[in-house]
Amino acid sequence: MKFAEPIAIVGMGGIFPGSPTLEAYWENVVNGVSAAREVPEGRWSLAAEDAYDPATGAPDKVYSKRGCYVEGFKWDPRDLAISREFVNKLDPMFHLLLHAGRQAFESASMQDVDRSRVGVIIGNIALPTESSSGLNDEVFGPLFEKALFGESVSESADRIEPLNRYVAGLPGGVLAKALGLGGGSYTLDAACASSLYAVKLACDELLAGRSDAMLTGGLSRPDCQYTQMGFAQL
Repeated sequence: MKFAEPIAIVGMGGIFPGSPTLEAYWENVVNGVSAAREVPEGRWSLAAEDAYDPATGAPDKVYSKRGCYVEGFKWDPRDLAISREFVNKLDPMFHLLLHAGRQAFESASMQDVDRSRVGVIIGNIALPTESSSGLNDEVFGPLFEKALFGESVSESADRIEPLNRYVAGLPGGVLAKALGLGGGSYTLDAACASSLYAVKLACDELLAGRSDAMLTGGLSRPDCQYTQMGFAQL
């Protein structure tokens, strides 16, 4: 990307598999450390052995049990202009976004910036999350059970927050609300180019004079079994 005026990156934040901090992430890059591992127990709705088949393309199976997972992350809701109770009902994807977004904003020394002129653009592939998959189970599970058994046999459980169905559009708005940023916000899906495209569009906002600063980047925490099985089938 070439621009007539330079764009300054004044703050950064992030959390990655095997890298709870940006410093740890850079150390892993420099030292060639792989964050891939076998799926942690409980992350898939099926046991890994039940989902696994070494044959490529076996129906409803995966041919690899390895992936990259953020583990040991603890959600910290401090200093956010959004209800803690509400955010706790959202998928862990939102918690990662709020953590990294706040980290980037705080590292940029934004005390004197007019927050009404700071925008948010987030790249996030529109794949199901664990919570949106759970909503699907809540809606369709009883229907399947009734069709098979004549009645619903599932035990009642805590209901999932319905707003978790907005996998694609909600993250950018939640981050903007939490940080009190009023310069416009949205989330985009450009497949594997999502984060780069978000940065490009954020630069366009700055160059057009519509914003004084932009908070932008990429987000990814899909339902990992759905994603792994789907791409194994493809």
